[in-house]
Amino acid sequence: MNIELNNYYQWGGCLRVDAPSYVERTADQELLERLKRGEYCYVLNASQMGKSSLMLRTQQKLEKEGFVCATISLKHLSQNYVNPEDWYQELFECLVKKLKLSKIINSEVWWKQQQCSPLNKLLDLVDKILLREIINTRIVILFDEIDNIFELNFPVDDFFAFIRTCYQRRAENSAYHRLNFALFGITALFTLDQKLDIVARTIDLTGFDISETKPLAYGLWLAKKANRAKNVVKEILEWTGGQPYLTQKICDLVLNSKSYIPKGEEANKIKHLVKTRLIDDWTTKDIYRHLEKIQNYLLQDNQTKFKRLCFYQKIVQQGEVETDVYSEPSQEQIELQLSGLVVKDKEKIRVFNRVYEYIFDNDWVRNNLADIPLLYTEKFSNWLASQEQDESQLFYGQELEQVWRWAKEKSLTQQERDFLLKSQLFDAIIKVRLCSINNYESVVKEVFSWTGGQKQLNDLFFEIAKFHPLPAVGSEEVWVDNLVRSHILDKWQTHVENHSITEFHHQIFLVYLNKLKMLTLNAQTDIAEVFREWIPELEKKTTCLYSNLIETILLWTKPHPVLVETVCQLICEDENPIPINHEAEYIQQLVQTYWISQWETQADTQPIREIRDRLLKNPNCEPFRLLIRYRQILRNELLLEDAHQEDEELLKIGLLTKINGILRIANFTYAKIFNLNWVDQSIKNIPRPYNIPKFIKWLDAGQKDKSQLIFGEELERTKVWADLNKQLLTEQERDFITWSIIESF
Repeated sequence: MNIELNNYYQWGGCLRVDAPSYVERTADQELLERLKRGEYCYVLNASQMGKSSLMLRTQQKLEKEGFVCATISLKHLSQNYVNPEDWYQELFECLVKKLKLSKIINSEVWWKQQQCSPLNKLLDLVDKILLREIINTRIVILFDEIDNIFELNFPVDDFFAFIRTCYQRRAENSAYHRLNFALFGITALFTLDQKLDIVARTIDLTGFDISETKPLAYGLWLAKKANRAKNVVKEILEWTGGQPYLTQKICDLVLNSKSYIPKGEEANKIKHLVKTRLIDDWTTKDIYRHLEKIQNYLLQDNQTKFKRLCFYQKIVQQGEVETDVYSEPSQEQIELQLSGLVVKDKEKIRVFNRVYEYIFDNDWVRNNLADIPLLYTEKFSNWLASQEQDESQLFYGQELEQVWRWAKEKSLTQQERDFLLKSQLFDAIIKVRLCSINNYESVVKEVFSWTGGQKQLNDLFFEIAKFHPLPAVGSEEVWVDNLVRSHILDKWQTHVENHSITEFHHQIFLVYLNKLKMLTLNAQTDIAEVFREWIPELEKKTTCLYSNLIETILLWTKPHPVLVETVCQLICEDENPIPINHEAEYIQQLVQTYWISQWETQADTQPIREIRDRLLKNPNCEPFRLLIRYRQILRNELLLEDAHQEDEELLKIGLLTKINGILRIANFTYAKIFNLNWVDQSIKNIPRPYNIPKFIKWLDAGQKDKSQLIFGEELERTKVWADLNKQLLTEQERDFITWSIIESF
């Protein structure tokens, strides 16, 4: 290949597919393999991280292996069309053209002839044309710059419904397994999860690692710019963190510089080059557009602007900020990551690289925070509107410090000064009441989620909190919730003499019910509504209704509202009193007596039998595959990143729930009934040509017990069956048969 050194490195825009400086990362191989397996994929990251280049390279590799691919830039659609009908028609025409269907249909005529919604037109294209014309060939559609459709002035819900429906039709039409999608863009994962609600693989697109950068070092070696080209690239990565744009840019600066870098001078030479050619007077350099994108993202005016900059300032001052692995990231954290300025590394957030650290330093943050009246104005207005009663509008902690700094040079009214003084007083009182613990801001935030900022309720809570050990970092939400339930909701009537909170009891109860809703988002009937009806009767049975009983009921019944209602009824009809502090044992005995011992015959346990039937007679997943997958979950053999079609079906059935990305059995009742013994017995009843108990023992031995493998006539019979039923085989069965064949030689 003839390499032109002047254009060897490329930064900004999409690298051509034959670019010699293209760096293959782990994401390249993972994306290719996932798409070849038929998985839907997301590649979500900040601007200029190489998403589009990765997409084109992946398309080229897939097409070499016989795939039919279509890559579509949604930025082009979003820039050129201002109404939904034209937008969808152009999307349709792009699909027809890219999938080489233009000889089969006239896209413009066909679109106008169909008298149906854009969604149905797109689905008809796939169902009636694409999958029928392209036979026995895998098809991948790759959408680039997905973030642009969220900026349209009209909704495009049919676009997401199109992708979601194609995924769902896999269950009823095997042809749809030949079609899958990949989405690329600057978008938060939870945004796509909300829109699509499918099982998709997120490909982690990280910065360049030194082990991947041979193409970069090769260019410097060809140009004879350094004695040790690899060491030069290593020093460049020390400044860029492997950020693709910056790395390619600095490599090009080295290539076009007049000096030679001798051995041992790499660090000093690269530092000088970066400082003089990038950082100093950066607004006048050609790197400005790259850095301007980050700056604009950080300074965009929205409700999280103040918190976003405060959070970034905390990262700058501390070097890194630890995140809670069990909680969803905050909006400001998501925005910072999407800006490209910070990265998440082993549950810690840090600035991506040294170049960004120099430019977006503490002075930069402080200067921009000084120009932020947004949050102040909003909270001050809300404070006045509440007749100075809503304490959640007051400033405290880090926000208070920032606002005071901003207010010093402002000409404030007397009312505004009073507002800040009351904020200062509130902050001081809270610090005393919470013993100035480092996480007191998080505690206050969780208290407000219950009280809505009402001063009387705040005073009550903080008075109670004085007598309890304060929470550790990361446990604030659970600590506050438990305290509210056990010492306010359960005992609210005892506080009436000293605090006029009767009027707030209903308000806190509604907050409590809303928190219950979060446990059961996919339930057909609202569990909170079930509890609302039974609360008056349940209150007659116990004084610890909120802190113990309801949570215990949910452990045995969620997410099925019928089971919740049945247990509530059993409790209210039971003549025995509920023993205080022994609610768990009481509910367990009740469920054991009325459900578990006779679940196959009791009328009240019909929902449990429905779970059984959907496991053993599932129309979407072969029962053996479903049970083997469920068995893995029972034995805690699954990794966090595992994702299977069976998982989706088990979630849909309601047998499982997903907590922080990890699959768990939905409730204790299901765990007791559908236990390992039940699963093993059910698996044995499904026809297979080999000895199923031996297969199970082989699994339980970590697939290492060779004495459980099959041989002779049984193996031959199994091989014939496996060839005829490839679609039924689980991965474990394939391994079992393969090892049996190997051992038979």
